[in-house]
Amino acid sequence: MIYLDNAATTRVYDTAADAAKRVMLDDYFNPNATYSSAVKTNDDVEQCRRDIAKSIGALPEELIFTSCATESNNAVFDCCIKNKKGNIVTTCGEHSSVYENAVRFKSRGIDVRFAPLKKSGSVDENSLLELIDENTALVSVIHVNNETGVVNPIARIAERIRKKSPRAIIHSDGVQALLKTEISLDALGVDLYSASAHKIGAPKGIGILYVKNGINISPILYGGGQERGLRSGTQNTPYIAAYAAAVERFIATADRSKMTGIRHDLSVYFESRGCFTVGTDENSGYIICVCIPGVKAEILQNAVHDKGVIIGKGAACSGTKRGNRVLSAMGLDPYQIECCIRLSFFTDTDSKDVLNAANIIIDTAQAIRSNNVG
Repeated sequence: MIYLDNAATTRVYDTAADAAKRVMLDDYFNPNATYSSAVKTNDDVEQCRRDIAKSIGALPEELIFTSCATESNNAVFDCCIKNKKGNIVTTCGEHSSVYENAVRFKSRGIDVRFAPLKKSGSVDENSLLELIDENTALVSVIHVNNETGVVNPIARIAERIRKKSPRAIIHSDGVQALLKTEISLDALGVDLYSASAHKIGAPKGIGILYVKNGINISPILYGGGQERGLRSGTQNTPYIAAYAAAVERFIATADRSKMTGIRHDLSVYFESRGCFTVGTDENSGYIICVCIPGVKAEILQNAVHDKGVIIGKGAACSGTKRGNRVLSAMGLDPYQIECCIRLSFFTDTDSKDVLNAANIIIDTAQAIRSNNVG
């Protein structure tokens, strides 16, 4: 099997699985209890927090463990918007867990403004800045687009926002960006940042919300006061351990130049066969979106799956919805959108496997077209 849907989820690293198993079977104590074994478990949690924080350019006290980035993104909206006086500015290229929250708040009567995307995939920065004013309470801009892999220049955008609206809280969804881009959180200039562990070789069910020191938000969950009082509830200690182990393994094995090379070679290959790459701005290297004219992505996905190749056809979380909001915002027509596939990579992705998969995809697409003509 050649697995090329890593933007949806990744295989758990052996070291991460081992770390989770150890905590489940041996160090299973509640980290909030007061006896020595539990205190050690709490110490281990805090060491994991320190290790992750150091790896991503944050302070340990700035990381709140959550269940996933969707929870983190929901918390950003629920905890930052106090009343209807301030407006929210976001983009048409957001993950659904940000976009649908923006729509939810708009339905409540809050002024929500959506910045357009450029045809090349990134947010139109000037249009975004025009939407921001002195009453802007929250600005949320995705770091790496989950459909195309296009990188938004968050550090520059944040700097421009600060100059125009110093009191606005700046958030970025970094699910497809964390550890996959060169810049660290302390250099981004954001107040809040969301990430999910299962995109980098840890299990599903653990994520983080970065809350910059000095930024006050309401609690996500009320109760016993865990996670600096922001997210009550017993911490998911096995998956926290797995997260830290995955971060360490990812850093040790990641090769951005390799990913960039794979994506470039694929782009050249597909374009030489009458297809085109969607999203031409700076890319993380881990995702490529390709339009294969004349073949519906869903049909192609199922057909190549039977040949041992697993690909995506857009964000997995939007798999039950027709069309594609992000690609539409980039100017693709419905016919082009239904022919778009997404290939995404991980640290263990082999370049030869990828090119072999590309050949299978093109051969299968040609066969589908021939059957349709016949």
